[in-house]
Parts: sequence; C-alpha cells; structure tokens
Amino acid sequence: MGYDIRAWLDREGTPQLEIIDIDSGSVRVAWDCRGDRSRAIKDLFHELMLLSVRDDLTRMQAASPRR
Repeated sequence: MGYDIRAWLDREGTPQLEIIDIDSGSVRVAWDCRGDRSRAIKDLFHELMLLSVRDDLTRMQAASPRR
C-alpha cells in the first residue's frame, strides 16, 4: 500500500497536508493547521496513527488464512 503525500501553504500561509492512497486515489487524511497550532499538530499525529493502525489491520486480515 503506497501513499502520495502532498503538503503546501495556502494563500494565507496556513500549512495543508493530504495523504492519498495510490491504489484507490482516495484522500485518506486531509489536514490544515487553522486555529490553535498545538492542537492541530496533535490532531495530525492522531490521524497518522489511525491510518497506520488501519493499514496494519488490513495487512493482517489479508495474511490470515480463511476458515
């Protein structure tokens, strides 16, 4: 499973990030740093951890033998 990571600053200089699944083309994480910067960064790491866990579960399910 691969990802395309796009990061940029919008017109106001606000950091933006998208993580796109290469296989499906779907956006898995869409993030911007508006408001409280500390909270926004914590939210980003939370989303990245959830993405990692979902990927691990998907790989485990694919590797487990069917009953």
